[in-house]
Amino acid sequence: MKRIIVACGSGIATSTIISSHLSELLDAHHIRYELIQCSLQEIESYVNDVDLIVTSMDLQKSYPIPKVTAISFLTSVGAENTEEEILNLLK
Repeated sequence: MKRIIVACGSGIATSTIISSHLSELLDAHHIRYELIQCSLQEIESYVNDVDLIVTSMDLQKSYPIPKVTAISFLTSVGAENTEEEILNLLK
């Protein structure tokens, strides 16, 4: 099972939209997952036990796991490229 942090500024609205899109993508590709929604400030408390960080904006801090900025899930511009990047990172 893949554990994925989905983070935005508050950990509520934008991360919920991104999580919904991500769930549809992962379900369609039969990938087992657990999504952890949080604020950008809370990432630190989850980062040791996850496979991927998906955010709504660039992070100021770097982490030793892959990170994808998924603003395209909100705008639909470039969403296919973001989906492909996520799928490749989870393989």
